[in-house]
Amino acid sequence: IKGVSPKVMKVIQMLRLRKIFSGAFVKINKTSVAMMKMVEPYVAWGFPNLKSVRELILKRGQTRVGRRKVPLTDNTFIEQHM
Repeated sequence: IKGVSPKVMKVIQMLRLRKIFSGAFVKINKTSVAMMKMVEPYVAWGFPNLKSVRELILKRGQTRVGRRKVPLTDNTFIEQHM
């Protein structure tokens, strides 16, 4: 991002937001809230609900079985291999 202070860039990297349209789950504490307020003009943040997390995991979630990456499709697969 051009014109952004190095401190803001460091916070964005610490939040693991390296690419545009990426996301991360972060535990909320005093420090993380302060970091969110610092980068608020550049990121959208909020609290996820169960439906959103479930859809995200089923759409994008992957695991390794042996050496293969396998998409997480349903709970029965997760119960068998984990």
